[in-house]
Amino acid sequence: MRRLFYGGVARHQEMGVWTVDRGVPQVVRGRTISQTGWASREQLLQASVGAKDPSVPQLWLCGGSGELPPVYQRYVASGAEMRLIRRHGCVVGTAYHDDFAEYCLLTGVLPPDLTASREAQTTAVFEGIEDALADAGMTFANVVRTWLYMDNILDWYDPFNRARDAFFRSRAVYDGLVPASTGIGSANLYRSAITACAIAIKPRQPSAVTIEPIPSPLQCAALEYGSSFSRAVEIGTPECRTLMVSGTASIEPGGATAHVDDVPRQIQLTMDVIEAILASRGMGWRNVTRAIMYLKKAAYMPEWQEWLRTRCLERLPLITIEADVCRDDLLVEVEVDAIKRA
Repeated sequence: MRRLFYGGVARHQEMGVWTVDRGVPQVVRGRTISQTGWASREQLLQASVGAKDPSVPQLWLCGGSGELPPVYQRYVASGAEMRLIRRHGCVVGTAYHDDFAEYCLLTGVLPPDLTASREAQTTAVFEGIEDALADAGMTFANVVRTWLYMDNILDWYDPFNRARDAFFRSRAVYDGLVPASTGIGSANLYRSAITACAIAIKPRQPSAVTIEPIPSPLQCAALEYGSSFSRAVEIGTPECRTLMVSGTASIEPGGATAHVDDVPRQIQLTMDVIEAILASRGMGWRNVTRAIMYLKKAAYMPEWQEWLRTRCLERLPLITIEADVCRDDLLVEVEVDAIKRA
């Protein structure tokens, strides 16, 4: 865990394993402004962690075989006044600011009608993000990063993309920043087709804050094959640069899946792609503050652990989750955050 102090606010990301009998470890310093966790549905119900806490924006996701241990991640901050954002009787976000920008972290935005079609629920979730941001004085144009968790993702990824594209066109997102994103197959205790998290940033000193999409040196833009997200987004201030790399998988430069049915080679290409993005911004694995590996099957864990071991990266700030990836032939997906001081 690396505690970072910049813009007058101390921040850090925590992640790790939790158990049904002990639950998620308590925060030692600071205030949780966003928390997500993964386990089997049975484990979540047994631990009674799925209920909405009135003071902590959180989302609990489920699925997989239950062979991997339950994990969590949370974003913790101190030194700033935090304001909770509520919708439909639940806390869905936190707004705060530092010297350079205003921030809004939304966690577990749900569609109001769980009987609606999957496409309608998708549109409703994006509208819900937009509605919640209004409380922070922001619009969807301020969104820099999204996480979209879809139940049975392989059954409806194309309709999801059409619904997202339609929303983006209606809000002129393509004329500005297309957010970095992860779209992954995870169910939720509310049994909605989709739920989402998002980060929005509004500069207080426009001349001191830069927000820009970062391309992948080893891949084409996702927009070229019909998926509306940036490969990465970087936020720069006078004190540091924060790089948020989208969910990344074994995709060749033209957009096709590479190394079908070969777990080690898919892992290698995926990590090569991320390493190239980091290097393009003068960063490396030492700058990574958070990483998530999504494995299509828990059985791929030995190959993943071997990759980390041979590169002496076992201490990478990382959690590993069993979850469906957006294509049937993609076996792994990875996302990372990294920070470099100015």
